[in-house]
Amino acid sequence: MKLKRKAVLWSLVTVFIFSSGIVFTQTSKADYQAKINQLQKRQQELVTQMQEATDAGNREEYDNLMAEYNKNKTEIDKIKAEVAAMGNKDSQIKSAINNGNRLIRMGQYEEAVQSYDQAISLDPVNYKPYYSKGIALRRLRRYPEAEAAYLKAIELNPSYSRSYFNLGVLYRDMEEYDKAIGVYRNALAQDPTLAKAHYEIGLIHDKRKNYSVAIESFTKGTEGDPNYANAFNALGKSFIELGKNREAIEALQKAIAIDPKLGNAYYRMAQAYNNVGEFNQALSAAQSCLTINKRMAASHVEIGRAYEGLGDKANAIASYEEAGKDRRLKKWVDWKIDKLKKESQ
Repeated sequence: MKLKRKAVLWSLVTVFIFSSGIVFTQTSKADYQAKINQLQKRQQELVTQMQEATDAGNREEYDNLMAEYNKNKTEIDKIKAEVAAMGNKDSQIKSAINNGNRLIRMGQYEEAVQSYDQAISLDPVNYKPYYSKGIALRRLRRYPEAEAAYLKAIELNPSYSRSYFNLGVLYRDMEEYDKAIGVYRNALAQDPTLAKAHYEIGLIHDKRKNYSVAIESFTKGTEGDPNYANAFNALGKSFIELGKNREAIEALQKAIAIDPKLGNAYYRMAQAYNNVGEFNQALSAAQSCLTINKRMAASHVEIGRAYEGLGDKANAIASYEEAGKDRRLKKWVDWKIDKLKKESQ
């Protein structure tokens, strides 16, 4: 039997190995590639030896080499089947995670948890479904389960900063603020540029009236993300609390430049302008806030303060009355209006 040329035989080898278009997973690529490389090397040797046996007319030697060649082909097919099965499993895991993420966006958190559990059953050492499951469980207020999911994600991948960050958000929701600060710092140890972690630490210190420390955290947040409008807004608030109104105005102007629809920043700017006696600017800022958010009753207070500063008590009283429609402000507003009326007598 006349044999085909060596190049044709070698082309058969490459077809056996690569015709399926297999994509190897990251965790097993090296192992499988080593096996394939070994088989490829031996196949090359067999092709050469079969050609030599043919040239020498040694049929028995050729048959033995061909038997080994076919055995190698069977082994290659076996590896292909194993990797194909692995690829199918990876596809199922990815599909389950993506489906869970879609369900979270739709607000279907229970269904999302089930989808992540499916991914975990397929690969219990994959941190991603645990991380996402934690998000869904937090939305369901199943806090202990969410904590366990985040901790498992961290155990499986200690370098993923967002697992720490979201665990911090969970502790914040649970009002366990010291724990929250601790894991936010762990997140920053993995990713020092994670501006949201600085922001969240700042919010906790602001809540505790540790305004100087809050300012440090908010400032780091704006340095990590110069377009972080909420961080500039919060920075302005903490400056106001410390009586640093000029610094507050500067920070709030940056917040508004980044997000012109950030009504709360206009409100705080009105506060700061009133505090430094720049009443026309305060009036303008408060009115801008109401243009964005008509329900921001506290802006009517700042309008009242501005009119009061400008000597217009009638408009001041009218603004305070408008603010008093919010029952949370009514007691203070009634006192303020009564005071102004007595001063006018």
